[in-house]
Amino acid sequence: MNSGFTTNHQFYTYIPSTTTTTTSNKLLIFLHGLGSSQNFYYSLISYFTDLNILLIDNEGAGNSKLFHENLTLNDLSENVVSIVQELGFINHELILVGHSMSGMLVNYMNLYTNLKIIQNILIAPVHSTKELSNAMNSRIDILNKSQELSPLANTIPISATGPQSTGLQKAFIRQLILGNSVKGYCANCKAIISGENYEFNYEKINVPTLLVYGEYDKTSPWIGCIEEISNGLSKVVTLKKLPVGHWIAIEDDQGLATLMKEFIR
Repeated sequence: MNSGFTTNHQFYTYIPSTTTTTTSNKLLIFLHGLGSSQNFYYSLISYFTDLNILLIDNEGAGNSKLFHENLTLNDLSENVVSIVQELGFINHELILVGHSMSGMLVNYMNLYTNLKIIQNILIAPVHSTKELSNAMNSRIDILNKSQELSPLANTIPISATGPQSTGLQKAFIRQLILGNSVKGYCANCKAIISGENYEFNYEKINVPTLLVYGEYDKTSPWIGCIEEISNGLSKVVTLKKLPVGHWIAIEDDQGLATLMKEFIR
């Protein structure tokens, strides 16, 4: 395992495959959601020892430096491409995993980059709408007034999880949120808002895609979000539901890992 910073101060963790199978040329890239970090996925990595794994902190999130206060999906996409190039993985076959806002990012990268993407895994992805942008602007207003993350950290772990979520899971989510900066969180909200500037023609994505959503998810609900994405991806999508809220990899890491392994094999 190797953690470090790229030349543009983006934090990553690389875990090489422990096998020499035909999957050793595949790279599983984990991209996290808003108010989170690569550690959202950390409990999953032990399930994928036959694959090379790359965990990335989004620009302005976790340990990655913020360069664009008006961050866009294009900026985030360029960061991922830059990291893949710098670490020498540009010729690897890529499996992109995106949670929440990074579900949108994965779809963007399929439509607007030339990376060698062979599979997608969307975990509670968001779908660009005016309502979503309004919600992000509301969070920006809250943070600009408070100048601290606690108003969100004290509410999201409760409101965005399912009824079976444990106290420890909620504490972990709270810590992930508090591990961000106000500027970084707001910038990532703006990246979500920037989704309105791009055409998301899901039907043009021809890569096999696993879409996992939560039964109790209010952030990425079925109506107006998951339904829209899955309908657009109807020719390539495998749709699975888990009895959780929005923070799926924390609320049911084993259930999610099982679905992912079945899809990747």
